[in-house]
Amino acid sequence: MARTLDELILITINHRSAPLKVVGKLENLVEQAYERLYPYTDELVILATCNRFEVYALESPRLLIEAESLLGDAAKYAVVLRGLDAARHLFRVAAGLESAILGENEILGQVAKAYESARSRGYAGKYMSLLFHYAVKTGKLVRSKTMISYGNVGAPGAAVHAAEKVLGSYDGRRVLVVGAGEAGSIIATLIRQKSSSARLMVVNRTYERAERLAKKVSGEAYSLDKLPELLEYADVVFVAVTVDKPLLTRDLLERMKHGALVVDVSNPSAVELPVPSHLGYIGLQGLEKVIQKTLERRRQEVPKAERIVEEQLALFRKAWMRRAADEAIAVMMEYAGRVVEEELQELHGRLRGLGVDGAALTATGDFAQSLVKKLLRPMIVYAHRAAVNGQAHVLEEIVEQFRREIEKRVTNRPERDSPPRNRLRCPP
Repeated sequence: MARTLDELILITINHRSAPLKVVGKLENLVEQAYERLYPYTDELVILATCNRFEVYALESPRLLIEAESLLGDAAKYAVVLRGLDAARHLFRVAAGLESAILGENEILGQVAKAYESARSRGYAGKYMSLLFHYAVKTGKLVRSKTMISYGNVGAPGAAVHAAEKVLGSYDGRRVLVVGAGEAGSIIATLIRQKSSSARLMVVNRTYERAERLAKKVSGEAYSLDKLPELLEYADVVFVAVTVDKPLLTRDLLERMKHGALVVDVSNPSAVELPVPSHLGYIGLQGLEKVIQKTLERRRQEVPKAERIVEEQLALFRKAWMRRAADEAIAVMMEYAGRVVEEELQELHGRLRGLGVDGAALTATGDFAQSLVKKLLRPMIVYAHRAAVNGQAHVLEEIVEQFRREIEKRVTNRPERDSPPRNRLRCPP
């Protein structure tokens, strides 16, 4: 049946409305949410990340009640949006405008993945398809037409960028990454993306972890006891570890060659300061200045990004209305098809009694179809005009009225060997 845009509902708990420890726990509710909420809605998509838990659905009387029960104590942090406001929120999420780090890229893939997961399991239909198609499209447009994702605003990414500016290029450089955790993995991956000829060496306290990362970035793995000799010929050293006291002591730093660069993203610092004068050094304090400049550049792009969101929102609204008009027209044609089929059966029975058959019967069928289409044409034009003018209530009334008429005919129809076929096709 046709659904109005006002029936689109969003229930969101995110990093702006709730403590992160609350949001983080909700990510485990995804499967349970589908099981408990889908019986009360025709379509459902759940977007769950470390920063948000969001339910997109077509509203029903029981949906909110069940959602509140599902969320438990976290329900007090929930924000409910409907219609265009719900769609606008999703478009902003996909564009990176609602992220904890403005303009981050990962969320766009998460939005697309959430929809695809729901679609593949039958939870998302044509309306969610339309919504998420425009959301992903908006996210891509914002990133291609603005600089909302300019530069690197995470310490590992900023470190790789800052070191590259000092070195000029990673090509042919001997790059030592100390630490194979999340930050070290990001650093090694970004460097490999920038240069296929850099010699990447990964050192970690646990050799197996170093080996896994090294394999991923086509590098070399070493255990921590090899650190002193590796430092001697490294062109640049990235330190991304968690330690109580400096791992790179003054004695180790003195062994490094002249002009080598040390980049420390550890907190607290894993490098004994000050570093020897023959070395270059970039620490978190210096990276923070770079990050703030990058964020300011991104913030300048927000008005442009928001204009794109509103433009796509307007297109989405029109597309939703067109879909609703198509449904209204389809139900009109279904009703007309039933009427034509039933009346033709009665007419053909009489004509056969008068000795009429063959081509004459076929001609009466063709005439009936042509006549009904012409009679319905004003209603079809009316439905299209209602869609263009945003008159969702008109389309809803058309659907409800014709559905009632279909139900009446089904209820009052005498039993037949087979149900009537819809002989009418929707006009192009």
